[in-house]
Amino acid sequence: MVVEFRLLGPVRVTAGGNAVVIGGRQRTALLAILLLNANRVVGTDRLATVLWGARQPRNARSTLQVRVSQLRRVLAEAGLGDDRLAYRSPGYLLRVGAGELDLQRFLTLADRGRDLLAAGDHQAAAGLLHEALELFTGHPFEDVTAPPLDAERDRIQQRRLAARTDRIDADVRAGLHDTVLGELTALAEQHPLDERLGGLLMLALHRAGRRSDALAHFRRIRKLSTERDGLEPSEELRRLEKAILTDAPVTVLVPAQLPVPLVHFTGRDDDLRRLDDLAPRAGAVAVPVVVSAIGGIAGVGKTALAVHWAHRARTRFPDGQLYVNLRGFDPAAAPMTPTGALRTLLDGLGVPAQRVPYQVDAQSSLYRSILARQRVLVLLDNARDAEQVRPLLPGSPGSMALVTSRNQLTGLAATDGARLLALAAFGPDGSRELLAGRLGPDRITAEPEATGRIIERCAGLPLALSVVAAQAAANPGLALAAFADDLTLDSLTVGDVGSDVRAVFSSSYRVLRDDTKRLVRLAGLHPGPDLTAGAAASLAACSPAEARTGLAELVRAGFATEHTPGRYGMHDLLREYAADMARRHETEPDRRAALHRCTDHYLHTACSAAEALVPHGDPLTPGQAHQGVRPEPIADRTAAVAWFTAELPVLLEVFHAAVTARLDRRVIDLAWALARFLDLRRRYHDMTATQQAALTAATRLGDDPARARAHRLIGFAASREARTGEALEHLSAALDVNRQIGDHLALGHTGMTLAQLTARTGDHTRALEHARTAYAAFQTADSRYGQANALNSIGWYHAKLGEYEATVEFCTWSAELAGELGDARAIAAAADSLGYAHHHLGDHEQAVRCYQRAVQTYAAADDRYFEADTLLHLTDTLQAMGRTAPAIEAATRAQRLLDALEHPDADRARRKLEELGTHR
Repeated sequence: MVVEFRLLGPVRVTAGGNAVVIGGRQRTALLAILLLNANRVVGTDRLATVLWGARQPRNARSTLQVRVSQLRRVLAEAGLGDDRLAYRSPGYLLRVGAGELDLQRFLTLADRGRDLLAAGDHQAAAGLLHEALELFTGHPFEDVTAPPLDAERDRIQQRRLAARTDRIDADVRAGLHDTVLGELTALAEQHPLDERLGGLLMLALHRAGRRSDALAHFRRIRKLSTERDGLEPSEELRRLEKAILTDAPVTVLVPAQLPVPLVHFTGRDDDLRRLDDLAPRAGAVAVPVVVSAIGGIAGVGKTALAVHWAHRARTRFPDGQLYVNLRGFDPAAAPMTPTGALRTLLDGLGVPAQRVPYQVDAQSSLYRSILARQRVLVLLDNARDAEQVRPLLPGSPGSMALVTSRNQLTGLAATDGARLLALAAFGPDGSRELLAGRLGPDRITAEPEATGRIIERCAGLPLALSVVAAQAAANPGLALAAFADDLTLDSLTVGDVGSDVRAVFSSSYRVLRDDTKRLVRLAGLHPGPDLTAGAAASLAACSPAEARTGLAELVRAGFATEHTPGRYGMHDLLREYAADMARRHETEPDRRAALHRCTDHYLHTACSAAEALVPHGDPLTPGQAHQGVRPEPIADRTAAVAWFTAELPVLLEVFHAAVTARLDRRVIDLAWALARFLDLRRRYHDMTATQQAALTAATRLGDDPARARAHRLIGFAASREARTGEALEHLSAALDVNRQIGDHLALGHTGMTLAQLTARTGDHTRALEHARTAYAAFQTADSRYGQANALNSIGWYHAKLGEYEATVEFCTWSAELAGELGDARAIAAAADSLGYAHHHLGDHEQAVRCYQRAVQTYAAADDRYFEADTLLHLTDTLQAMGRTAPAIEAATRAQRLLDALEHPDADRARRKLEELGTHR
């Protein structure tokens, strides 16, 4: 069935030739914003802003869900499938197939037509551009009134005008000047300062035998330009006027120095669109100079992107395209001086050598004078720093300097208004597309496992992927698995310096300061995936300020990226290069000392954070840190949750590195510190893995308390994941060791876990016995914290046995004791249990108050699972009271929290929403 979505006029959908009735102003606006972002997730906040602007209803999220459900139902009933419109955190995504959206077809046709126009195939260009423009049936999404979409509408209208100008240009050059003269005259009157339209009208009038009218139009342009800006028309228009006056052929030789683009250029659609948006618009008046500095690590494809876009955008710069390689990081030659670069550029502009001044300031002035009032693209490739680039920037409106550099060139942004475009490595899809473009899709499809290993090993670096593709293309009879098996940093070359990945990295490394080189080497020893300035300071045994300075230099040099504020990452191949440099230039004792400092940094910070998470829990005593370690300060529970959340991937890698290095005491302590946050986030697989390693380390050290604790936590994780047999095995082992050493506090914790495990089997009578035994152990250990939690469990199991009055008694007692201790989680747990009891006693209003208190407390403690669990309890009570709208809101909030945790209970929330009459 042919499906068509239309935005270039009224918003319309057709399926199999039949119109689909969308219905409703808000549904139409919702469809428009989703189509403008086809196949991309649009956040719920953005969707709500489009639908309601600043006047959003109080229940905006639930109302948005209703609108989405209605639109999904409309599309499904039209035969477009149930999965066209899907929820993808943090919003919604509308799937659109190739050729189904008129806007996408327009942009594709317009770009192809522009390329053909630049290549001189005027007739074919005109055909494609005519086809593109015929897709418009009115103004873009003209039946949608939503101010947040006005900018998108204007952008499309600008692209429409550009395509129309390109089409007229193609028609004029194809000899159809008489045909387009009326349209061109009207368009030039609407845009009197657009010199491209003005030049086309002059050319069309001249070719139609109306020489005096062509010259009169030039005088009108000159008058408007001088009155408005005090400037003469551009050099191009003046040359055209002279050619018409003298009946000379209207041809102008313009520089076209761009390098040959890659044949198989893929994977940079978003970056190309950004460059399209940054380029000066044709005919714009007093457009400031736009400088796009494309930063990124060596080999990420900066030059390939710049050259590809420059070719695609040639018609925006009719006065020519200049190119110079500044050799900022050339491994064999010194960087080009500004004087040398200016001489190259002036030569490209046809300036005789004898006219070129000696001083760089005079050269720059001449260069900018020649470019004044012209539209020229200047591609400055491989720049070293801002000082090398600054004299080469055009000084006139309409021209653009496009700069590539491994450094960020933030100085150009600060003083010259540069727009910085940071280029990232490819993701899996982009990497696969690059390989398929070079090797053909059949070869890639035939070996998916080997292709995946190549992609993973190259980590999205286009240079590395291109080298592997070139090697594989040269050996078509060799399986891709052979390349995947032998893929090392040293193998990534095809015989020249420019394609040798190690040599390319070395050219960036050699220009760093000595202390920054050391930081690179030590960063290669960090387990990854990223680090902070504090971690770098501990790793290098320097001050945080020195670490920040070094990391900032690494970012400028393209060796690292600050992907979020304060967090620095390194490409996998760069990390391998850095680790190799560490092996070459750092002694084994120095490398081991750095690993110890790194481990201690995370251990001591994790212990502080774990204490902040559960201030009444068992104490964590990690011992003395190595000299030079600088732990992060943890102010409170909120800071602890934030630190653990940001650092968890790093902590797990640090833990595995400590295991590999057999740092047994650090392994035990790290596993214990991690356990509290892993429980908070319900990451029981990670808890099991870390505690298994801790059990091995504790057994090796003969540390019985640590061994018992590891057994208990493995059992706890297994019980949470319903692995009953494994849980009983480890909890029984923990009980045996705890009884032997007389650890009553640990016996209490183990008894609580046994109660939870037994309750999951449905035996609440036995669970109640375990909870009472745990309470007695906590009394013996004088642990009031343990007593408060055990009392709540006793009350909860009474509730599961239908004894709700007893629940109120024990859980009230628990809440009072937790309040005295200031234990927020125990207070929230007791409030949830009390809400459950009051619900079943028929006091729904009291149940709602208890649940709301628990939800607020869990939310403040960032305990997302129990916040969601309590919200679902609240949903049941609200539903029983007939309060459907707030019940839907509570269940929706629970589903969002559980989806973020990737917890299976999210299905429970979805079922509740379906029961309430809505779905996602």
